[in-house]
This record gives sequence, C-alpha cells and structure tokens, in this order.
Amino acid sequence: MSDTLAADGREFFERIDSYLSIEDRAYVQKAFALARQEHSDQRRKSGELFFTHPLTVAYYLAEYQLDAPALAAALLHDVAEDTRVTIKEIEKTFGQEVSLLVAGVTKLKDVTKGVAKGKTLSDKEVEDATLQKMLSIMTVDVRTVIIKLFDRLHNMRTIKATQPHRQIYKARETLSIYAPLANRLGIWNLKNELESLSLQVLDNKAYQIIREQRERLTQAQQADFQMIKAEIFDALLQADVDVRDVIYAPENIYTIYQDICRNGVSYFDLDKTMRLVVLVDEFPSCYLAMGHLHQIWQPIPGKFDDYIAVPRENLYRSLHTSVIHTNGQHLKLRFRTASMDKVDEIGILSRWLYKGTPYWTKGVADRMEAFFENISGNINMEQPPTAVVKGVVKDVFVKQIRVYTPRGDVKELPQGATPIDFAYAIHTGLGEQCYAALVNDEMHPLNKPLRDGDQVRIVKKIRAQPQRAWLDEDLGYIFTDYARHHARRWFRRLSSEQAVAEGQQILETELRMLGFPEYDHMRIAEMFGYSYTQTLYHDLGRADLLPTTVALSILDEKWTLGTARALDNEVWGNDRERYVVMNADGRNLRLCSTCQPRPPGGIIGFVRKDGGVTVHGRNCPTLQPERLWGRVLKLGWGQTPRQAHQVDIHVKVYDRPGLLFEITHLIQDEHMNISYIHTPPPSQLNEVYIDLTIDIVTPRQLVRILHQMKALPNVFAVQSMLKKGREEELLPATSLYRPE
Repeated sequence: MSDTLAADGREFFERIDSYLSIEDRAYVQKAFALARQEHSDQRRKSGELFFTHPLTVAYYLAEYQLDAPALAAALLHDVAEDTRVTIKEIEKTFGQEVSLLVAGVTKLKDVTKGVAKGKTLSDKEVEDATLQKMLSIMTVDVRTVIIKLFDRLHNMRTIKATQPHRQIYKARETLSIYAPLANRLGIWNLKNELESLSLQVLDNKAYQIIREQRERLTQAQQADFQMIKAEIFDALLQADVDVRDVIYAPENIYTIYQDICRNGVSYFDLDKTMRLVVLVDEFPSCYLAMGHLHQIWQPIPGKFDDYIAVPRENLYRSLHTSVIHTNGQHLKLRFRTASMDKVDEIGILSRWLYKGTPYWTKGVADRMEAFFENISGNINMEQPPTAVVKGVVKDVFVKQIRVYTPRGDVKELPQGATPIDFAYAIHTGLGEQCYAALVNDEMHPLNKPLRDGDQVRIVKKIRAQPQRAWLDEDLGYIFTDYARHHARRWFRRLSSEQAVAEGQQILETELRMLGFPEYDHMRIAEMFGYSYTQTLYHDLGRADLLPTTVALSILDEKWTLGTARALDNEVWGNDRERYVVMNADGRNLRLCSTCQPRPPGGIIGFVRKDGGVTVHGRNCPTLQPERLWGRVLKLGWGQTPRQAHQVDIHVKVYDRPGLLFEITHLIQDEHMNISYIHTPPPSQLNEVYIDLTIDIVTPRQLVRILHQMKALPNVFAVQSMLKKGREEELLPATSLYRPE
C-alpha cells in the first residue's frame, strides 16, 4: 500500500480497471470528479493536496476489490464534512447506499438535539457521538467501518505532520478502538500496522529497540529455520501429507511490547521461541501433520489449542501446539490450510476479494453476523454516546470466550465475563432472576470469571432479583456494560416506598457485615450530604448509592484509629537509590553487594545469624544451597511501604470439600497474610465457623474480601470484628447458596 497517491488518480483507476465493469468505473469516476472539484486546493497539515487523502483511502479499498459504492463513499467521505456539499445532495446524485456510507464516517458538524439533548458537547463527546453513529450504521452495512479503518490507517501513516498532542491522542484512540475493531473483523495485517504506528508515537524508543532485537533474532534463527523447515517437509511428505509451505512467523512488535510490560522484563530480553506456520492442502491434514510432528518432537503439555474446531471470534482458524526439537529448542507450530491463511490475514475483506470462492463460507458469514448483533445490542442501550462507545469497546472489541448453554448453544462473551453476564446475554429476565450458577456441573461463584469452553447453567428463582453489590465493579460480579446497564435499570424502576424499605434493609445488612450494627444511620446520611435517612435509604434502594460505597466511608473514618504494623521495608542501594522490599516484616535489610539486585528482577531474603536479612537476586552466585534450608524469605519489590491492620473475620458455612481452600485462595489473590485461623467443632450438623485474622492494607481490600467470601457457595454469613470472638448469632440467610 502506498502512503499517499498522486492527485491525478492514475494508479487508482489502473487498479479498479482490473475488476470493475465499465458502468461501475463510470460511477466511481463521477465521485472522483466531485471530490476533486470540491476539495479543490485544500491542503493537509503536511502541505499535500487534501484530495489525496480520500483518494488514497479509496485505493486501499480497491486493493481488496471493494465494490463501486464503497469506493465512491471513500472518495466522498470528507466532502460532506469539509465542503458545502450536503449528505442529501450526495444521496440525490449517488443514491441512498452511498449517502448512508458517507454519513456513517462523517463527523458531526452540528450537535443536534437528538445527540446532545439540548446541551453543548465537548470535542470528546462529539467524537464519541460520531463513533456511536458509525458503529450503529456498521451493523447495517459493514463497509462503513471498513472505510473508517482505512481512513485511520492513512492518517496514522501521515501523522507526523500533526501537532504532538494530537499525535498522542490519535495513537491512544487507535489502540483503544480502531486496532481492536480491525482485530474483531479479522483484518490482521491492518490491526498489526495500526498498533505499530501507534506505538511509534507513544513509545518510539521501545518500538525501535524491539524492532532491532526482532530483526537480529530473525537473522540469527535463519539457519535453524531452514533446517527445521526441511525436516518438516521430509517428515510430512513421507507420511503422504500434502504440505504446501512452512513460514517463519515472528510475533508482531506491539504484542511483544505488551508481553514485556506485563512480565516486567527488559526490551532486550525477547522470547526466543521460534514460531512457524505449516500450510497444508485441506483441514484434516492439519491434524495429520500435527500428529506426525508430535511423533518426531515431544509436545509440551498444556500448549495445544484447536481454533479450527472452535474458531476465534475474529475468524482466525488454526491448530496451535508447542514442541521441543531434538536439539532442545522450543518451537511454536501453527497448522492451517492455505485458504484459512488467506482469511486469517484479511478477515471480512475476504467477502470482496474472494467473492465466489470457497474462502468466504457460510460459517464465516454467520460469525460476522453474530458480531454485528452483539454491537447492535450495546449501541441500542439508552446511554450517552461516551458510555455507549466505552461499552462497545469493553464488551465487543476485546478478546472473546465461547461458553455453552446446557443444550450446547454457543454464546460469545468478552474475556472476564461472569455467570451474571452470561445470564443477561441469554435474556434480561434470566439475568434479573439469576440466583446461582453451575459451571461444568459444579457450583460456581457469581463473581468468578468464566473460561473458554465452560458449560453454564443458570439457577433462577421467581422471587430472585439483582443485587446492589453486582454494580460495584471492584467486586467483579458484572463485567459487561450491557449487563450492568440492565441491572441498574431494574433498581431505578422500583417504587419510592419499595426503594426506601429495601435500602434500609441493605444498610443494616452491610453494617452487620462490617461489625458496626449499631452505627447511627443519620450520621451516615450526613456523610453523603443527605438531610434525612429516608433519602439515604431511597438512594440505596435505587442503587444510586451502593452499599459498598457506604462501607468504605465508614471504614475510612475508623481506619486511622487502630494501630498498624509495617509489612515492607525501605533499603538503600550503593547507588543512593531507595528501594522498597515487600514482606520483610520490619527486619533489618541490606542488598547483596555481589549480585546487587534491582527491580524488577526476582529476589529472595537470606536470614543472617544476627536476625537481619540480606536481599539476593534469585540467581545470585553467593547463594549456597546447603545453607539455605530454613533461612529463606520470599520477598518482592514494592512501590511504597505498606502498613496493615489486623482484622478478625468470622465466616459461617455449610461445610464441603475445598471450601477452606477457596477462602484462603481469595486472601492469597489479594496478597494478604493470614496470621490466625481456627475452626471450632461444628455447633450443628455440617454448620462450621471459621475464624480468621488477616493483615488488611486498605479499607477497599476489606470490603472486597468480605463480599467475595460471601459469594462463595455454601457461605451464608460473613462478619468482620474489632476484637476476637464472635457474636452468638450472625446475620441469617445472606448467601445466595444457603440450602432451602
């Protein structure tokens, strides 16, 4: 693809002459002439004729053989925005099809009452309203968003001519909206380029280092690649597998960048695992090829994924496996057919480029249709444009998982979705009556994310209703904006009398769980600016104020009154820099002078005879295994020293295997320490009390752990206490899982 075409359009017309009819070419020629005339001598920031921008976007589409209306709309997409020509005039000249496409990618010049509801919107809100309009039209005609994606590609390729602050804004927007959208549409090469161009703006130093390191790694691996390629061809041809090619496929730069940021390693420390794509003639051969190579090279357990039987949400199909070569080298192998490879690269663009070929199948078309239905469900929610765009990005553009109903029907949800999200995705009524969930025939906490391939059965009750705690994002009950919108709408439909009654009950429940059952309600009302407790109850009932928000305010008030102990220590290096070491418990620290550990490298502590601790890197040469027994501390680097309050928590449960593990696992996930745990003999058959003393760093942590414990199956009462011991009667029946 060219960066910018010459304004005469010669290259463009040479391209479309190869596949358009004479009538269609004349139609596009008319759009070309109008755009050229109206843009006239307008200039871009780079000084180039503005007309070269829509012309280049149209050329990008022509490379994938998009039809005449799409090309005409690409040529005209800035005419309605930057010239005197209106959408209605475009419709009159070119028809409704083109005018709809142009309207979908044109920024809103005037904020109408229907969009702004009588208010003046900021530039960001106008842009979000424009995106909402584009996404809405996209569900009717996907060519709208294809034009917009290639419009953004050309803008990113020429972004250096704009002001630095606009470059940063556009790059961030590209990473959050346009690259994920290209990914969901399966346009892999476009997605990769948008990410790389954005990274060059946001962190060019990292981009250049990773690019250079990847090029060096590619050169260093060429000899091994040619040897392994020959071995694969020999093995598969001897097994009568029609192998077409073996391709060296390094990870794209932005994915490497994300992995580095996630794992906290150096930009110079790239994963050296070789990635290869094995192309075969037909899809059964993918499985045969993998089976034969597994006989030659040892497969690595847990590294197999079948995206042929279960394609990814973006049309990607391939078999994934990892093996250990006889020379000890790890290899990532991808098996797919040549036709799969073509669709994997350009996704929905196959609909035009491979029209009339087996590449664009009914199955592929059905998956795209489901994607558009998902967007439509989010777009049609009654919310401001900014909230709508945020919801679509979060619920639709992120990585998806596929979960199954008990009848085997497939539902796609964003990664991180919970059983409640699943219930609302099936039907709003099922979400509202969701009482419990069985995942793979096991009881499953409602706030625990689902995994790809899970089978989910929602247990509903006629009198069940959404819980206010579901709306607290920190508790993890609801991940999708779609489910959150419908749950919140349910509370706002309550009558004032019902809202007040339920709000008072909710407040009493929350206070009892915190260990402050006698806390003055009027005092809480005053905390939030209410003159009357009835108003407080009403807003709690309507979910305009969440019970967890009340809990945090109370704990913030109490938190400074108790005594806290230090969890972390500060230590100074010989470079005069201050470092924070976590979980040192106030011990005297010093850094090893030999290995000189520094963040983010892994560290351990060695307890000296004087009781002090020397901090070593994990691979420090001075560590002698025979001296480590009983003298090693598990340490980590921190940002700021933490202090913890010891809080007693009392849990009442119906006993079952694994429950204590699940409770302690929740605490481990919060990186909290259990300093005391006790389970007295059961007071009644199968009813067990669990007493815990936990080091809590923040009030938010305490609120989160209380509610997460309460969500576990078989837990029906949770209470924190200011002192050891427990009240005789805990709050009854607070869990969704208490037996009838």
